Amino acid sequence: MSNILDDVKPIKIGERIIRSKEQVRLFKDVVVNSTTDMYESEPLNVEAFREFLLYLNIDSTLAPTTLRVLVQWANKVTGKWHTFKQGLFASLFWEDADTASGVNECFKGQCDGRIFRVKLLGVGVTATAYFTVSASVEFRD
Repeated sequence: MSNILDDVKPIKIGERIIRSKEQVRLFKDVVVNSTTDMYESEPLNVEAFREFLLYLNIDSTLAPTTLRVLVQWANKVTGKWHTFKQGLFASLFWEDADTASGVNECFKGQCDGRIFRVKLLGVGVTATAYFTVSASVEFRD
């Protein structure tokens, strides 16, 4: 039985990797509004790594309510995504008051899974009240 996650390729293949050579851009200037109140990055196979550092740039326009950022790991057996609920990743939320002048933040986590993605969820967003988000990640062994 084929699984949609079978086609996710490793970032690097070959020798043991100490650190990813470059940050991987997950997405740039994604607008989370009433049309796109959910956004998912492309999945990355990160089985060679033990840690990640997630970089987020978040801005808001005209007071949307809440942005939630979910780090997720895929279950290769079922093909379902599971939200990472360890430590601070249990609740990464921002409100307009936090992001009105833009924020640049980063968070370190463990690569406890093999296939990684980031999902954005907007609440109280409209066509004119929205969040703009960019994200990148780097990995370490």
